Amino acid sequence: MTNSEKYRFLQNLRDSNSISLDNCREALEKIGNMKYNYGDYLITEPVNYDEELKRLPGADYDLCCALFSTVLREDHFNNGTFAKRHEAGEILSILDRMLLLLSDNK
Repeated sequence: MTNSEKYRFLQNLRDSNSISLDNCREALEKIGNMKYNYGDYLITEPVNYDEELKRLPGADYDLCCALFSTVLREDHFNNGTFAKRHEAGEILSILDRMLLLLSDNK
């Protein structure tokens, strides 16, 4: 999938009124950017999700994908955290950063 196609796909997700854990997981998998090895990108041990997300403003595209994958995985261990992060605007912040980086590389 090209960067332009990824951009359109993620923009449609961002603009939808149905951002959910399943939709986001499906989107990352569909565009081929789910980072199953997300731990390779993290700098905290044990994982401190809040500290990791502070890296978002300077993150490159791969790190954004890893952070997004991390947040999706976090919900598996701590049910309900995705919804809380979405309410706090963190999911949209990740999507916005990804879209910005993709727009620079279309």
